[in-house]
Amino acid sequence: MSDTHQSRAITAATERYQALLRVSQTLISIRSSEELFRLLARELRAVVSFCVMGVGFYDEDTHEVRLTLYGEAGNPIQVPTLAPEETFTWWVCQHQQPLMIPSLDTETRFPAVAELLKNRGVRSICAVPLTTVDRRLGDLALGSAEADAYSTDEVAFLSLVANQVVQAVDSALHFDASLHAKEILRGSEESFRQIVDNMPAFSWCASPDGKLEYLNRGIVDYTAKRQEDLVGFGWAKVLHPQDVERTKKAWFHSVETGEPCDVEQRVRRFDGVYRWFRTVAQPLRDHSGRVIRWYGVATDIEDWKRAEEALRGREESLRLVVDTIPGLVCTMSAAGEVETLNRQVMEYFGKTAEELKSWATSDAVHPDDLPRVLAVFTRSIETGQPYDIEHRCRRADGVYRWFQVRALPVRDTEDGITGWYVLLTDVDDRKRAEDRLQLLLDVTNQVVSNLQLSDLLGAISSSVRRIMQCDLVSVCFPDTEMKRLQTFVIDFPDGKGFIREELISIDGSLGGFVFRTGKPWAGNASDLLQSGLKNEPAIAEGLKAGCVLPLISRNVVLGVLALGRREDNPFSQVDIGFLIQVANQVAIAVENATAYGQIEGARAELENAFEEIKDLKDRLQDENVALREQIDQALMFEEIVGVSPALRAVLSRVSKVAPTDSTVLLTGETGTGKELIARAIHKRSRRSSRAFVSVNCAAIPASLIASELFGHEKGAFTGATQRRLGRFELAEEGTIFLDEVGELPAETQITLLHVLQEREFQRVGGNQSIRANARVIAATNRDLEAAIAEGTFRSDLFYRLNVFPVEIPPLRDRKEDIPLLVEYFIDRFARKAGKTIRGMNTKTLNLFLSYPWPGNIRELQNVVERSVIVCETENFSVDESWLSRKPLANEPKNQSELSQKLVAQEKEMIEAALRVSGGRVSGPSGAAAKLGLHRSTLESKIASLKINKYRFKTANSSKVS
Repeated sequence: MSDTHQSRAITAATERYQALLRVSQTLISIRSSEELFRLLARELRAVVSFCVMGVGFYDEDTHEVRLTLYGEAGNPIQVPTLAPEETFTWWVCQHQQPLMIPSLDTETRFPAVAELLKNRGVRSICAVPLTTVDRRLGDLALGSAEADAYSTDEVAFLSLVANQVVQAVDSALHFDASLHAKEILRGSEESFRQIVDNMPAFSWCASPDGKLEYLNRGIVDYTAKRQEDLVGFGWAKVLHPQDVERTKKAWFHSVETGEPCDVEQRVRRFDGVYRWFRTVAQPLRDHSGRVIRWYGVATDIEDWKRAEEALRGREESLRLVVDTIPGLVCTMSAAGEVETLNRQVMEYFGKTAEELKSWATSDAVHPDDLPRVLAVFTRSIETGQPYDIEHRCRRADGVYRWFQVRALPVRDTEDGITGWYVLLTDVDDRKRAEDRLQLLLDVTNQVVSNLQLSDLLGAISSSVRRIMQCDLVSVCFPDTEMKRLQTFVIDFPDGKGFIREELISIDGSLGGFVFRTGKPWAGNASDLLQSGLKNEPAIAEGLKAGCVLPLISRNVVLGVLALGRREDNPFSQVDIGFLIQVANQVAIAVENATAYGQIEGARAELENAFEEIKDLKDRLQDENVALREQIDQALMFEEIVGVSPALRAVLSRVSKVAPTDSTVLLTGETGTGKELIARAIHKRSRRSSRAFVSVNCAAIPASLIASELFGHEKGAFTGATQRRLGRFELAEEGTIFLDEVGELPAETQITLLHVLQEREFQRVGGNQSIRANARVIAATNRDLEAAIAEGTFRSDLFYRLNVFPVEIPPLRDRKEDIPLLVEYFIDRFARKAGKTIRGMNTKTLNLFLSYPWPGNIRELQNVVERSVIVCETENFSVDESWLSRKPLANEPKNQSELSQKLVAQEKEMIEAALRVSGGRVSGPSGAAAKLGLHRSTLESKIASLKINKYRFKTANSSKVS
């Protein structure tokens, strides 16, 4: 029996290796991977039991797995795309060892593949790797309908099969890839040929020796020649005879040197018409730089050629037009470089076009104008704005003349600047006329505004010398005896000293001649010599041209105006006419100055009289001030009604403290008139002419009081859209009245203390200190000492405010003043209501005297106003029910008790919050957040209530406070 089993095993092994041999022999001739696996499925089924064969390929670059199953007939079965980690292929590739699954029912690693195979009746799996020396391809797997179908021998056999198959598989994959690449290349070549044949230009290629090998269809259609007639050097047959040699020469030069070819020639169309083409050829080189092929394109430029010729003709016509323009015209590039110039430009400057390209570094522009010109020119080039400026340009003979230079940019369709058109217009005559008109205007303004003759003539002579381009300008006046001329002003920067400010005789001098005759003179040095004036200092100074004009006003010659030039440039009649106008204005100035001197003498006499009047006025003023002080002393408290001793004591203290700058603290019950006392202090102080600013601290929310008092910067908090001045700044050099100061929050108390100590503060959100120059008067109806004891008011602030305390007595302590106050209020409100009230009965007065008035004067005022409103007779009366409430004698005590209760309750709430937060104040879980308070506010309250926050700290919260 054992022999039979051994014989069967040997037979099976023989059949397997025979099958392996057949597979190996067949693999040599198979190139397709699909055919390979179909053959493999058929051959292996004879020696190995399986119902499904699977082949998987894993691409490591893309991390993708491609699976194919082959059924019993050897036909491929489609497999859905799976994640690599869900496949046998990925596992086998990663581990590079066979995978055996005896039963898919118990397999959990590959649920998707296991479910797919179980649906096809597969119960066990054997997979072996497909790996070459160079790479891992995937796996070969067999599936059997029986469980535990594959033995170790069969796995070993499958590994041998895989080793035989993997090289063939690798070759087949490369073969498939090469077929695919060839197909793509074939398609690309066909597409490229279609593109080339449909190009609007003519394209061709040539061998390294320059012979054309291929021409696209466009060339063939255009010339109606066969391609074989044009290849090689047959293309020369369709060129214009005049262009053949030139084109061949350019082409052969490129072939010999390897340089690109660019040549224009005419090509004959099929109908015999020649059109211009531009041919450009580029060499293709291998890695060593050797030319292996030429590629060329010929583009039809006939229309461009015709447009170029038309443009050339228009440019020539334009140049003829520009050359006939009377102005100077040039064009510049976008960068501002000179390109073309008309004939007038070169004639004016006497330079060539090349020399004028460097105008910015030559003498073409006047040196004084060049920096300004370059600045404006550079700005226009950079910004593209039109260029418009006036400056002097040097003529060929060296004379500078004024020009107005305008330049406009030339823009393309995309608004880009392609060049500049520049026009230079000679405005020298206009400029000189403007300068002369401006000189007349300046002279006129000087005559009107300046009555000091020396300053006036000095300014005028300098302007005349500059505008008239003279070297000398002087003004002479006669002496009192009318025998000599005194040089009053001389403007001669380069003088040699022969002409000085000295007396010259009227007789025998040129100035004396003009002064005597009243007629202007103009001439040169030779004219002086012919006149016998050999000793004129102008000759010694080297002046070659001159002009002397009389200064005439009201037909009287007041003096002479003289001008001289070192250059032999005589004064024209136009110059003389203009200078006569200047001389007339100067004469008016001289006359005005003379009159001004007379007026000044009279003014001195008047000033003496005014000084005496001033002394009398000052004496009267002193008497007036003394009288007003007496009146103010008597009426200083006209708005405060009362004669009681208590009130007189208060007013006495007010009189003493008012003239000082000391801080005053007004205390007393509500409604006692603390603001009225504060205004009385301000009125009698040295600051009475400045502002009195009142602030009710209790009426402003705690979050806004700091901004209200000290101002804020823009953006200091939400809603701060602009800077705002605080009340302290508004009260600069005046008085600020802080009513209800006891209601200030702790943070503001600290800031106010700093203001009182250092006399400076900062706006909310600012970092700049501002000096505080305002007197502080504070008022409160609270017991500040009790508030200090309760921790709600700072003691140091109290001592700063309590420099001069004034306690305002309540109305119940001023019963003597009640009749006067009632009478004052009746009169005031009756006039306001338009009523006449003549008296008040005794009963009403007794009611007022017996009532305790807890609201003090304010309550009294309201009761009187209400009674006047309802009063219908001339006798004043009051409703007794309005005054029936009992006196509040124990009210201060109840208020104190209430305050103490509130403090105790506040302390209890803070301690409870500290206990919950473990003694932590800040942070999201701190006591401040739980109470809804700012950290600094809570810290201040803890300090004022004397709470020890550290006794609430726990071990976990001790690290953070």
